[in-house]
Amino acid sequence: MSSKIFFTLDEANSLIPKLLDWVPAIQNLSVSMRRDFPDISNAHEKAKWNGGSNEGAAYLSVVMQYNDIIQQIESAGCEVKGINEGLVDFPSIRDGREVYLCWRMPEQEIRFWHDIHSGFAGRQPV
Repeated sequence: MSSKIFFTLDEANSLIPKLLDWVPAIQNLSVSMRRDFPDISNAHEKAKWNGGSNEGAAYLSVVMQYNDIIQQIESAGCEVKGINEGLVDFPSIRDGREVYLCWRMPEQEIRFWHDIHSGFAGRQPV
């Protein structure tokens, strides 16, 4: 089991260029999963009667791309907090306690942090 990564502000900011690519990609894939595969929502019901969906393979491809990008973000040590909102947190230590450096799409750098329990509403300037 890997240990948790704690980021300095500079380390977290160094990942922003990747997040500026990754987050819009997962947002687009998320929209695609909801919009482009109307038959998938019916597939579960159809499955009771050995039915399915003609969209299954294409849908699975989108889901796999989505999961791959999420996994890349999480393996970097980041925590995805909101796909639609474009929220990503970076575990960090501030004044001896664990906090999150908080980034939101399309910010070019991290300018806020919050307590691990307060969330986005508790953002404070770094």
